[in-house]
Amino acid sequence: MAYLLDAMPIFLLLMILNTLFVAEILKNPYEDYDANYEVYQQNVDEYYNTIDLYYLDFENEVITQDEYDTQVSTLRDDFLEINGETETVIYSYLTRLIYYFLISFLVVKYLYNIFTKGQTFGLKLMKLEMVGKITWFSLLLRELFWRELYWLFTFGLGLFVDLLMVTFTKKNRTLRDILSNTSIIYQGTSYPF
Repeated sequence: MAYLLDAMPIFLLLMILNTLFVAEILKNPYEDYDANYEVYQQNVDEYYNTIDLYYLDFENEVITQDEYDTQVSTLRDDFLEINGETETVIYSYLTRLIYYFLISFLVVKYLYNIFTKGQTFGLKLMKLEMVGKITWFSLLLRELFWRELYWLFTFGLGLFVDLLMVTFTKKNRTLRDILSNTSIIYQGTSYPF
């Protein structure tokens, strides 16, 4: 929960920056990106409307299954021939946008942790505290490599491993706690049950 409380404002900031000027910077290499995207969207709508018409003809038994399959296949081939280059540009832009969000999030989140010395707003709100030897290097290892990148490159399996370790280990420490020689403790009232 503390992670989400820290991550949501960062994503909000990145989305605002994207809306204000980053999207235009990312579109710069692609000439007339917005106009090409608009034409592409119109072509997609036309493509699906035509497929719907073919399907109605098939349902009303105006055409056979083979004729329907041939018409749809021809339409798909024509669509790809007309829009193949535009699709490549769109996918390239979207890939750059994903990289922007991923890299920016990692950098801002790490700098946020450095600035707060690991005592982030989310941790404070949840009455948690990071203890141990907290340095820029331990935060780099703990927050960037052993959380963000570990979760990303294990496709979320790292999060599941962390939850298992917190639940079933005696000291309730994750792999990143052990490797960075830190831990998260609760600052509120401890109950014996």
